[in-house]
Amino acid sequence: MWVETNIAFWNVENLFDRENDPNRPPELQSALARELQGWTAAIRDQKIANLASIINQMFNGQGPDLLGICEVENEAIVQRLAGQINIPGRNYGVVAHNSPDARGIDVSFIFDQNTLQAANPSHQVVIKRTATRDLFWCTFTVPATNRNFVAIANHWPARSAGQYASEPFRMLTGETLSFVLSGLLANNSNLPILAMGDFNDEPFNRSMQEYLLGTRDPGRVTRSPVARLLNLMWPLMQGDDPGTYLYSSNWNMLDQFLVSKEFIKNASKVKFVDGSTALFKPQQLKGPAGAAKKYGRPSKPSSFDQTGFSDHYPVVMKIRTNSNQ
Repeated sequence: MWVETNIAFWNVENLFDRENDPNRPPELQSALARELQGWTAAIRDQKIANLASIINQMFNGQGPDLLGICEVENEAIVQRLAGQINIPGRNYGVVAHNSPDARGIDVSFIFDQNTLQAANPSHQVVIKRTATRDLFWCTFTVPATNRNFVAIANHWPARSAGQYASEPFRMLTGETLSFVLSGLLANNSNLPILAMGDFNDEPFNRSMQEYLLGTRDPGRVTRSPVARLLNLMWPLMQGDDPGTYLYSSNWNMLDQFLVSKEFIKNASKVKFVDGSTALFKPQQLKGPAGAAKKYGRPSKPSSFDQTGFSDHYPVVMKIRTNSNQ
């Protein structure tokens, strides 16, 4: 019996707790003071409600079984978001991790506790001169088939200093991901691994091409004696809006899914559903020029829009697991 699991990833754009959250560390409160001016509980909650309204629409209203997210401040804010997702039959829980990022934004998972079980969360610090997001992963089990897979959430260093000036930091993070993959597969060479996230580079950039990450050829993944991933976004890089983020009239495919060989092998009991990988772009989420309709912050009034959501589009995919031996 094959069972399908709906998976999504979304950069939810600076989802912070309220301006003067008493649980925020003093040094982080000082660093964010100007950025979070006017970020009241009501404005925070409106953004969460807006985000949840989009998540409710995923997979034709069925919603995701697993949702990876980035740019969230802490577990409490992730719990608030999970609590606002209103899909009949769903029972969302959270697996979260606080990283040393200089702005206090993290990666986390929201998952349906009726269809998935979570275990063994772990992380890897990216050794960089200025703090950035950790790589964070968790083992998920599909109880209906008793099959496991590991999901790794990524949010690689931004392009704020310019794409090429900042590229070495993403290459460093790519090497770190390769290190993590090698460690996981050393313990179980048949482990199904799904890397998801905002990589802040595209499939053809060096950080994704080197360190064994960016291939579009399934054969190179299945034949490789070392850890290598198949990038599922290549077939989507065509058409009028081939990306998840619009910058200076150019589309960037920054948000991606990559899978290990166990998701590809013919005999595997855990497979990605060919053709299921897609950009999720409902009309409600579209803003000017087709860009994702961002929410912004009151501290930047010119780009603050309480009817908005995020500056990234989500990506979605499906996997299938089989209980037969």
